[in-house]
Formats: sequence, C-alpha cells, structure tokens
Amino acid sequence: MRSMSLALAGGMAMMMAACTSAPVQTYPDVTWRHLQPIAFSAGPIEKVAAYGVPAANDLQPDLPFDLGRMAMNWPDDRLQTVGTNDILRYSVTDAEITTANLKTKSGISGMFTDDQSQKVDLKVGAKLELMSEDGTPKGEVAAVVERSRTLSESMSVAEREKAIYDETAALLMDLDRELDKQIHKNLARYVLK
Repeated sequence: MRSMSLALAGGMAMMMAACTSAPVQTYPDVTWRHLQPIAFSAGPIEKVAAYGVPAANDLQPDLPFDLGRMAMNWPDDRLQTVGTNDILRYSVTDAEITTANLKTKSGISGMFTDDQSQKVDLKVGAKLELMSEDGTPKGEVAAVVERSRTLSESMSVAEREKAIYDETAALLMDLDRELDKQIHKNLARYVLK
C-alpha cells in the first residue's frame, strides 16, 4: 500500500512539474530612433492616451507587450521641438489587438491538416495637434492603420506571441509612415527644413 501511495505521489509530482509554465518571453519596445527626427517650430509636446477600454476579445492583457504603450513612445523618437511656445499634442486614439476563432476541420481529416485556427486583427490610431499657447488650433493630422493575420492551430503559445509581436512592430512602422506623410503634407509650414 505504501509503495502504491509513493508511486501516486511521484506521478502527481511529475504531472505538476510538467504543468509549470516556461519562462515568459520578453519583447523590446518598438522604437523609431533609427529614423531622422521631424523638427517642429513649436514648444513642448503633450502626450495623451485617448484610447478606450479594451474589447472583450482583446488579446493585450495576455501578451507580454503593449501596443498602446509602444504607440505612446512615438513622439519621443520622432519629434523635436525648436523655438516657439506653440504646443504639440500627440494622442493615441486607438490601440487594439483582437482575436476571433476560425472554423477548423474536425474528424479524421482534421487530424491530418494544420488549419488556420485564429484571426488576429490589429489597429492603432494617433493624432497630432498643433496649438498656440492659448489653445487655439493651428493644424492637425491623424492616422489609423490596421493589419490582420491568421495563426495556425499547430503554433505554440510562444510562436503565436512572436507572430503577433512581429505584426505589431510592422503596424507601428505603418503608423509612423502615415503620420510622417500627413505631417509633411498638412503641417509642412511648421516643420523646419
């Protein structure tokens, strides 16, 4: 009887060891330091997190990185201010990574196929406003960019996280390109050459 309970205890210890999670992968923040800063004839930069409560199917609480927080860093790397008391206000207006399950094959054929089991939608939006010291608007640009990708059912948790991170990094680079384009089109007279 004693050997049976020792075997049972040993089996439970092995099961518990197998259930412990692997170390959480860390991912660096996306930066734009490698790009030429945009110099504005303006004064301080204000940053505002204006995105709302995450949707019920938002993945971000389960990810080891944060889209909204990384998007908030954009003006630190990309904007320089020189000269006037005008104010730049940068707002992140959207930051979401949502998921939906896809239909996969079941039965015998399902056992031999590697279906795409999940669709991930990513969206980020930002606005840059230029105002005089008293708050009078002088100009504004805004950008919203989106990406989607599917994940196969055979991917591990780590592989899924890496795929979503890579898509997040690409999304944030899309945001930078769109804001840069809008700034040089609509706020060019305030940009120092």
